[in-house]
Amino acid sequence: MTIQLTGVSKTFGDFTAVHPLDLTIPEGSFFALLGASGCGKTTTLRMIAGLEDPSAGHILLDGTDITALPPHRRPVNTVFQNYALFPHLDVHDNVAFGLRRRGMKQVKNQVAEMLELVELGHLARRRPHQLSGGQQQRVALARALVNKPQVLLLDEPLGALDLKLRRQMQLELKRIQTEVGITFVHVTHDQEEAMAMADTVAVMRAGRVEQLGAPAELYEHPRTAFVANFLGTSNLVEAEVTAAGGGEAEVKAAGSPLRLPSARMPEGTGAGDGVLVGVRPEKISLTPADDAGGVPAGRNRLTGRITEASYLGVSVQYLVETPACPGFAVYEQNVERDPRLVAGAEVVLHWNPAHTFGLQPGRDPGREIAAGTGEEAL
Repeated sequence: MTIQLTGVSKTFGDFTAVHPLDLTIPEGSFFALLGASGCGKTTTLRMIAGLEDPSAGHILLDGTDITALPPHRRPVNTVFQNYALFPHLDVHDNVAFGLRRRGMKQVKNQVAEMLELVELGHLARRRPHQLSGGQQQRVALARALVNKPQVLLLDEPLGALDLKLRRQMQLELKRIQTEVGITFVHVTHDQEEAMAMADTVAVMRAGRVEQLGAPAELYEHPRTAFVANFLGTSNLVEAEVTAAGGGEAEVKAAGSPLRLPSARMPEGTGAGDGVLVGVRPEKISLTPADDAGGVPAGRNRLTGRITEASYLGVSVQYLVETPACPGFAVYEQNVERDPRLVAGAEVVLHWNPAHTFGLQPGRDPGREIAAGTGEEAL
């Protein structure tokens, strides 16, 4: 079922939680609303569910306006972070509860089907307190799906789980969505969670959608500093455009020339304009300064000094002080570690110019660089 929001907004007194929003969620998709606390994502979900009334605009399901329908008359179900399972009922009866409330007497087959879907058929007679957090989450999913909703809304459903279990449940949720084939709308503040599961992600900021697209598109081609920083990590530096036009642009950052594809520059940018230049940490290689002559020609390069080296098992994360940025982040996969890459070492940072992107610097480039990091000035 396709969901359309046209001009939907929500105000609470003088505060605007969601600015006028136009959004289309395709039928059968796994759609994520991603953002920090207070960005309006949960309010948007609650308006789709009918738990909040929009201050303006319309909500349509397959072209039918449901804006005025109460929650129980909408073909949607919601799974919350607090699973709200009935402690006195076993798994089977928790899942059957909604069907019985609708007056259905024969529910055994439907419940069994849902429990098999979430791989809990063998635990049908256990009580919630006898289940792990992940198992309780799957019971809540089965209870929602057994009612055959056309849309399933998920409000931070994995937030109470530990990291390892959360990653396991991300795969489970995606598998279940693929099998049932209905529209999932998932609210989360966890970037990894959104990228792992969703077909499309809407990054929200201050009640507006900052950027909308497939996870890979948002990550590789952010259009704002907020998206570049919030969806993963980016190194952003102030630069001046020295040449534009053709297939490649040239900029200068703290005296160092850098190149990037013209298609990845802000529209309308020309020579003499300011720009923020960005590159993801995992795109960068580190070479000891003594081996600088071995850096391949045509690479973007900066010189610097390692200030921190953190061993994380699968990777080593470095912070490098450079003239362009005091804390340039570099992630290197733990394959063949160079023992010379330690704190205090002089190094050359280098990367493919194609992995560089440009963003509008805004009126306050320093503030813009911090957008989405959690450290931006209030």
